[in-house]
Amino acid sequence: MFSKFLTIFLLLVSVFRTYGQLTPEQMSYGNITDGDGAPSDSTDQRKEVLTMVEKMPIFPGGEQAMLRFLSDSLRYPEEARNKNIQGKVYVRFIVTPAGDVSNVEVIRGLPEGLSEEAIRVVKLMPKWIPGSQFGKNVPVQFTLPISFVLK
Repeated sequence: MFSKFLTIFLLLVSVFRTYGQLTPEQMSYGNITDGDGAPSDSTDQRKEVLTMVEKMPIFPGGEQAMLRFLSDSLRYPEEARNKNIQGKVYVRFIVTPAGDVSNVEVIRGLPEGLSEEAIRVVKLMPKWIPGSQFGKNVPVQFTLPISFVLK
């Protein structure tokens, strides 16, 4: 047990040491689009999309506000309701340096309009408080599970 813990601890220390040594100049850059192939309107359009940053983006009002937004905005598709289809749709998206939600896509979906409804609602989200790395706003990728449960 101790050996397993020590191995995990050393692995984490190694990852964090490497991560902490990166400078902005060492980061590679790719092109960010708004999901339609057009460049985003951020002032610096060439940035790497990150999954973990020093300051993660925040939905306005926090996690509880996001859950309330999802609950208020989701409409259960009639066809899925009639067929008693339930489950989770996993939606991946990018929060841009300006706080906009872009590049929305389903990475694991459900049939009968549930995946489409999850995409619709994520695209309705208001601007987020952007994430930052090295003091600069950067694009950050999120994966959000959206549960569909019939009551």
